[in-house]
Amino acid sequence: MSIRKAFFWLHLIIGCIAALFIFLMSATGALLTYERQIIHSAEQQDYPQAPSANTQKLTLEQIKAIANTLEHKKPLSIAIRNEQNAFIQIKEGRKTLAYLNPYNGEHINEPGLATKTFMRKLRAFHRWLTLDGKFSETGRWVNGIANIIFFVLVLSGLYLWLPKRFNKRAFKQKLTFAKSYPNTNARDYQWHNVYGIYLAPVLAVLIATAFFFSFKWPGNTLKEIVSSDAKVEQLKASPLNNGTPKTLNVLFENAINHTPEWQRAQFTLATKPMDKIAFSLDTGTGGEPQKRLTVTVDTQTGAVLQTLTFDDLSTYRKARSYIRFLHTGEAYGIIGQTIAGLASLLACLLVYTGIMLSWRRWQNYRVRKAKLALETV
Repeated sequence: MSIRKAFFWLHLIIGCIAALFIFLMSATGALLTYERQIIHSAEQQDYPQAPSANTQKLTLEQIKAIANTLEHKKPLSIAIRNEQNAFIQIKEGRKTLAYLNPYNGEHINEPGLATKTFMRKLRAFHRWLTLDGKFSETGRWVNGIANIIFFVLVLSGLYLWLPKRFNKRAFKQKLTFAKSYPNTNARDYQWHNVYGIYLAPVLAVLIATAFFFSFKWPGNTLKEIVSSDAKVEQLKASPLNNGTPKTLNVLFENAINHTPEWQRAQFTLATKPMDKIAFSLDTGTGGEPQKRLTVTVDTQTGAVLQTLTFDDLSTYRKARSYIRFLHTGEAYGIIGQTIAGLASLLACLLVYTGIMLSWRRWQNYRVRKAKLALETV
């Protein structure tokens, strides 16, 4: 058996084995393309309205007082958005304890809950093959193995795509669509080749980054080979007894003074008097790690002590952040998301054409076998 034929049968057999799971991951991935925007839009529909045009929003000190009334074991954090009527979010770690009306501090129902629940279940099915939104170790491993097979399919497909004769006509035939096809088998074969070669680079990135969600070893390996030391300098803040601390509103205004384009902000409420406070600001869509920064402010003077950007993070933190958002394409904004979504959608077409080509090959084999049996009678 030749090398090309060995690659062909490898490609065909493992493709048929993992076809269903690859199709499900690709289809759900396409549906999740604009997940962040869909959820944000649903939340905006539930934003509380101002009682009147002159109604002022609560100060951060008032929000802090409300937050401290909530039962909690870990330090609380407050998340706010730079949008009209946007809710205030009180969090304990990753868990949200309350959503507040920004004008009166009343507790409101979770905005966009129905959409979030649907997207959460869709994401869980995409990652773990569960319908209830809960984690499944088995589903994670099944999808992980399917991802490995998918990656092998991309690599073997690149080899099989190469024409037997390296000339202009052969490459043109492999890179362009024909105006018409003699039959559906010829059409599917051409679609599989043309879409496959153009999608290969994007799919390789999507699949490789998915390994970090399915297995622990990629993350552990990355941590061993790159630095985890961040460029953080020791900060010297004013002594706590140096006058009256500035209010949270003043500190926050100073933090965003040089970042007027901020979209989201979050800061942790101290359990005791602190000489400095850090505000995490996001100037992007929420999925662009390079547009996040942390501004540390002196609580006594209100002076900005330090501004840490994405470039100041450790190599490991930067790599993990990019890997997380390269998988969804969000690292490159709406254009990246669209490219990733289209690649996922067209990957479904690759599965379909591959299965149909395999099925027709099997059918033709059965016909030839039946004819041979008749001839030998």
